[in-house]
Amino acid sequence: MRKLNKTKLFNQAMKFHDEGKLDEADQIYQSILKNNPDNFVANYFHGCVLSEKSQFQDAIKYLKKALNFKPDNYEANNNLGIAYRKLNDYRNAKECFLKAISIDENNFRAYFNCANLYFDEKKYDQAIEFFNKAITHNDGFGEAYHLLGVTYQEQYKIDRNTEHLIKADDCFKSAIMYNPSNPDPLSALGKTFLWSGDIKEANKLFKKVCSLKYSDKIIFSKYIERYLSNKDLLPVLIKHEYEQLTFIKENANGADFPKLEKKYYDELKKLYSKIKNGDFKIEDVTHPMKIKISQILCNDPPKEPLTDFVNKKNDINSLESEYLSKVPELVVIDNFLNEEVVTELQKFCLNANIFKYPYKNGYLGAFLSEGLSNEFVLKLSEDVRLTFKNIFKDLKLIQAWIYKYDNTEKGISVHADQAKVNLNFWITPDQANLDSTSGGLKIWNKFPPEDWGFDDYNSDSRAPEINKFLSENKATNQIVPYRGNRAILFNSKLLHATDDLNFKDSHEDRRINITFLYD
Repeated sequence: MRKLNKTKLFNQAMKFHDEGKLDEADQIYQSILKNNPDNFVANYFHGCVLSEKSQFQDAIKYLKKALNFKPDNYEANNNLGIAYRKLNDYRNAKECFLKAISIDENNFRAYFNCANLYFDEKKYDQAIEFFNKAITHNDGFGEAYHLLGVTYQEQYKIDRNTEHLIKADDCFKSAIMYNPSNPDPLSALGKTFLWSGDIKEANKLFKKVCSLKYSDKIIFSKYIERYLSNKDLLPVLIKHEYEQLTFIKENANGADFPKLEKKYYDELKKLYSKIKNGDFKIEDVTHPMKIKISQILCNDPPKEPLTDFVNKKNDINSLESEYLSKVPELVVIDNFLNEEVVTELQKFCLNANIFKYPYKNGYLGAFLSEGLSNEFVLKLSEDVRLTFKNIFKDLKLIQAWIYKYDNTEKGISVHADQAKVNLNFWITPDQANLDSTSGGLKIWNKFPPEDWGFDDYNSDSRAPEINKFLSENKATNQIVPYRGNRAILFNSKLLHATDDLNFKDSHEDRRINITFLYD
């Protein structure tokens, strides 16, 4: 942010602001506004703080007030545009960004923000134009190269023109050159290789991303701050970590796998007991312990099957016909994978120490770029796509994850995913489920409103609004009960949620689902 005032008071406030101490900074801004409500600088920075706190309506109020005094201020117009964009008010956002550009046509920020807005609107040609303008005014702008590449990927998903993949590839390589510590362009580059059919190279890049995320101090510190400094999330990870390492320890048949430090294991046991007894405090976990908990200790990939991944004994043609004839699209497939494949996936999920992303509803995730990726999983995703070729056609895998649930918690709230087809399949044996009528998935016959963004329909915090929308629109849901080796293929934009859980309370009985998204 440009320093708009050199007074000692403002310098102190902006020092707090730069350090991320928003409340301390805002106390100064508000104290100035009490005595001088027409102060441009205080209105501007108070609006910025509100925006950073996601209080966008209030932010707009103060940024507009600031512009009443200095209508040609570049930063105020640009930041007002950002607030409008966050509220999906694209018309006003665009007006602000274009005004900022007219004020200072050499500043790359408003070009970049306008490009993102066009991307949101799926106006990819305009997005490309403005990302390139941002790069013209800042050649080393790695983030612009990355998002320009993502835009080319989106164009590829529309027309399957390989020229777009080639351009995306070049953009990601430039982004990596200018910012080698950013994992996002590496992950995106992995997708270009996957979509081109080069599974080995894609896997190398996903593994490189994983290694970077757990070694780069800045990235890693953000992870620790977000997940391991949260009183609701940290217990979820500790509980699973102790249960999994205990399981491995007891079932390793004397093998040194993983190399488990006794001191670490004993400390985990103490924390686990506190969680069980209800007297756990986040202060109980030292910073070195947080680092240790977040490390991947073991991650041996499954052994590739001698047969196909997908069970070809199923009537594939009938399953495809059922999916394509239903409105909305949905089909349930039992005995989905060959038994050998299911067994290998079960072993992998019980022993691979990759579940490091906790959620407050008691489940943990492992994603392509956070330890999940291996050639087994990527080849499985391809076999699915090629087996059900009339459903997937030219769709490509865009994301994959495994979720493991705490069987005493509730699972994932109602949400939708950003893809055309969702493949959700379950691998925990049936005997773990204590209620054969539940434990699976609830799928409603409604899509989110078209004006909702991804954050609106894919967030636990939005569950009350989503449920209200479903109620007002008299939506009905289909409950698909849990079965081991059962898969559900459905339109990914359908609102869905984890059904009630009633599984045995042990590590090997945790409900496990694997999800592939195709677009």
